[in-house]
Amino acid sequence: MAFGKKQRPAEPGRTGFGVGVQVLVRLDRSNYPDSHAPDPSGVIVAGGDMEGAALYAPVTLREAVWVVQFDEPFYGLDGSGPHESARVTQSHLQAAPEA
Repeated sequence: MAFGKKQRPAEPGRTGFGVGVQVLVRLDRSNYPDSHAPDPSGVIVAGGDMEGAALYAPVTLREAVWVVQFDEPFYGLDGSGPHESARVTQSHLQAAPEA
């Protein structure tokens, strides 16, 4: 990859994720271990960019981010919301079981 060029999100066929895929969003409960709120479900409506995060160091790991439209309004573990959609990193997504 050339320096300064944006990477595209992973293609759906290669990851199992893409626009139109029904997903469960696995919530990070590390700050709210006693929360019994269910993980929200929704559908991927758009792809985001590849993102990476680092403090005081170069970014070495980039991860696909997807825009998820929730099936019903979602309240965050911190009480924020209601949210109708969110940008979610791929590591927090799980393909929903087939009905």
